Amino acid sequence: MNFETKLDFPLDRLSANLNDISILTGIDFLKGGFQNNYANSSEIDYNIITAKIIPNYKAEYLGVSLNISLRAFISLDIENDVTNFFMFPNLLLQTSILKKYINGYAGFSGDLETNTYQKFTEVNPYVSPTLFITQTVQSSNLYIGFKGNITRNLNYNIKASVTKEEDKPLFLRNNSKSNGIATISDGEPLKGYEYGNSFSIYYDDVNTTSIFAEIEYRFDKTLTFATQIKYDNYTTTTALENWNLPGLKASFLAKFKSKKWYATSNIYYNSERKDALYAAKFPSSINGVKTVSSFADVNLNGGYHFNDKFSAFLQLNNVLNTNYQRFSNFDTQGFQALAGLTYKFDF
Repeated sequence: MNFETKLDFPLDRLSANLNDISILTGIDFLKGGFQNNYANSSEIDYNIITAKIIPNYKAEYLGVSLNISLRAFISLDIENDVTNFFMFPNLLLQTSILKKYINGYAGFSGDLETNTYQKFTEVNPYVSPTLFITQTVQSSNLYIGFKGNITRNLNYNIKASVTKEEDKPLFLRNNSKSNGIATISDGEPLKGYEYGNSFSIYYDDVNTTSIFAEIEYRFDKTLTFATQIKYDNYTTTTALENWNLPGLKASFLAKFKSKKWYATSNIYYNSERKDALYAAKFPSSINGVKTVSSFADVNLNGGYHFNDKFSAFLQLNNVLNTNYQRFSNFDTQGFQALAGLTYKFDF
């Protein structure tokens, strides 16, 4: 459960040059549990209450736009009887270096994120129902960037950042409890996630250096092209590798939209990732590293609007019929095609 309120306090009575101060407050309740851990030795329960207050103030001075806030959190881990207090100053500076063409920005921020089983499954649907749930602290995020227009129809955004995170969740493949033949462990049938086909969460303190670049070109009112590239360099504390984190991600997007026709092409690339190899079946230690190959995927979709209610569409996924694994031991589907008709109506 999550409750939030936002209050605005006017300061114009003190001075006509002062803007309003906005204060965001909220409280989060997270409670859940799993019947057992992966070793089947105990239950897992979690109960976390987090309260936050974030005052924010915006101002402009000598052509520089300022956005200042202070994020304060009180986190109560009821299950482990632990209370933590966090305070993160946030500052964003923006200024125009060359009007319309070069705008600079820089800042410093921090945050507290409450992880949930739902969030993990949205990224990796193969996590096992045996996870330890805790919070991730982004202790600092220092960044600088430039954005603007190269021409009237071509704009860009370039950003470099250095981030420090405590208890960053990494997906690590669980060790199989099967020797390839047996389906029973300790007299009990193996569960569906105990065959080396599920993932646990490995929390580690991670420093990340990132470079991000984005370019968008508007050919005309109907056609737009955009590309993004992000490079991440990870430094882990206890983990042997930055488990299942790609160092390079890139995408290319083209959109066409007219009164009747629409079409989108999406090409994206992920570099190779690292996962664990084990010495023997569970329980055993990690004795090697598996490289999950990089991949590129091409998807196309489009359609035609006969009128405001009746439309036809066509979707083509993995057009190149690429055989790759998004996560270790999970092959994606090859070329897929889906066509159909849609009709909108009111009751």
